Amino acid sequence: MILHNWQQWPNHTALESQCGSLTYAQLNDRVCEVADWLTQLAAERIALLADNSAEWIICDLACQRADKLLVPVPPYFSASQRQHLLAEAGIEFIITDQPALFDDGQVTTSPFTVLRAMVRENSSTPQIPAGTGKVTFTSGSTGNPKGVCLSNASQAKVAASIDSALNRLHVRHQCLLPLATLLENIAGVYAPLTCGGTVVVCGSDELGFSGARLSDPAAMLSAISKAQPESLILVPELLAMLVSACNNGWQPPESLAFIAVGGAHVPAAVMVSARRAGLPVYQGYGLSECVSVNTLNLPGADHPDSVGRSLGHNQLTIINGELVASGTIFLGYLNQPQSFYPTAVNTGDLVSEQDGYYYVAGRKKNLIITSLGRNISPEWVESLLLAGGLFSQVLVVGEARPHCAALLVPRHNAVSAEMIDHYMRAVNQKLPDYARLQVWHTLPDIAADAGLFTANGKLKRHQAVTHFQPLIETIYAPDAVSGEELLA
Repeated sequence: MILHNWQQWPNHTALESQCGSLTYAQLNDRVCEVADWLTQLAAERIALLADNSAEWIICDLACQRADKLLVPVPPYFSASQRQHLLAEAGIEFIITDQPALFDDGQVTTSPFTVLRAMVRENSSTPQIPAGTGKVTFTSGSTGNPKGVCLSNASQAKVAASIDSALNRLHVRHQCLLPLATLLENIAGVYAPLTCGGTVVVCGSDELGFSGARLSDPAAMLSAISKAQPESLILVPELLAMLVSACNNGWQPPESLAFIAVGGAHVPAAVMVSARRAGLPVYQGYGLSECVSVNTLNLPGADHPDSVGRSLGHNQLTIINGELVASGTIFLGYLNQPQSFYPTAVNTGDLVSEQDGYYYVAGRKKNLIITSLGRNISPEWVESLLLAGGLFSQVLVVGEARPHCAALLVPRHNAVSAEMIDHYMRAVNQKLPDYARLQVWHTLPDIAADAGLFTANGKLKRHQAVTHFQPLIETIYAPDAVSGEELLA
C-alpha cells in the first residue's frame, strides 16, 4: 500500500497545490479520514472524475486503504464514453468536481472541500477479477474503451521498481498529465510518495489546458518554472512544445534532472534535439495491461533510439517479433471473464532487443497512437466518414501526430466543399476530442493500379500511407491550413 512508510518522513512535504501543502503526516491523516468515510458507504465501486488536485490523490489513496474499487475517469472522454464506463463498471458512487456532467447522480455529504460526492443508482453487477483495486480505462481504440483491471499490489510494485531504478530519495515531481493517466498515476504520484518525495499538482487552468488541448503553452512553461521540479513525465507532443520553447529562449529550471517521455514512439532525432536544448529526456515503454512502465532509459544506461532496459518487475520475451510480458501484469478485462488471470500479455508491439535495450518497430495491427499517447482505431473513424455516403474511399492517419487527418475521395462531382465541411463537422461531434479530424484533403481518386488494394477491393493501409506520405507531410506542415481552407 502506498504511504505505508510515511512515518519515516512525517514532516517532509508530500503534496503541493494551489490549496497549500501537506506533510506526510497530514496527508496520512487526510487519507485515513476519507477512508473511514468510504468504509461507511454501501458502495463498493467508485468513479473519480476531477481535475488534477491534492484531493484527487487523497481520494485515490483512501480507496486503496478502504478496499474500495476505484475507476478513474479520463477527462478527455466523450459523454458517451463516460456513460459506457459508468455502465460497464456498475458504478455506485461518483466523486467529481463536475457534478453537472452526471444527471443520474444525487449529491450527498463528503469530507472533501473541492470534490463532490454523488450517489448513483445502479442495478448491474459487473464481472471483475478478484483482487482488483483499480480499473483503468484505455483511451479507446474504438468508441467503447476497455477496462483494464489492476491490483493495488501490482501498482505499488511498479512504483517501487521505478524508485529503485532512479535511486532519487525525496524526488520533487510535478504532474503535467491527467492523474487518471495510469503512467502519471503510478510513476508521477505513487513512485514519489514511496520514496519520500514531493508531488506538485497543478490544475488544468494553471497548466494552460482547455479541455484536452494545451491552448496556452506559456502557462505551462510558467508553472514549470515556478514549481522547480526535479522530474516530469511527458507525452511526445508536450516534449515537442518544450523543445520549441527552449529554442525560443525559455530556460528550463536547473532543478530538472529527469524527464520521462512515453505514451507513443519518440524518434531518436527528437530525443537528440531535446538533449541539445538542455532537457534531460529519457524514453520508456509500457502499457496498461503491464501496469504501465516496463522499460526505461536512465542516466548512464541510455540509448536514445531505444525504449530502455527492463525495470525488472516483468519478464519480457520476444516471440515471433512480438513483445510478450509476464509477471506483474493486469488481472483481466472488465466483464470479460475469459480474459481473467492471464499468465502473459501479448503486447501487439513488434520489438527487438540488443544488449538489454529494447527497440520498438511498430504495431502488429493498424492502431494509431497519436503524439498525445491516445489510441485510435482508424477503421472506427473511417466507418463514420463513409456512413454519410459522400465518399467512396477514405484514409485516416495520425501516427505520432498531434491530431488525426483524413484523405477523402468524394463519391461524385456533386459533392461540394461546403457539403464536405458540413459533414466533417458532424462527424467530429460524434468523436471524442483526441480522435477528431483537424485537417483533411480531397483526392480525385486513389489509383487502382498503384498496388494499394487487395483482391476484394480493400485499401492496404500501410502501402497507402507510404504512397501518400509526401501529401501527408504537406497537410501536417506547421503552416498548413485547416481542412475547410484546403477545400476552398
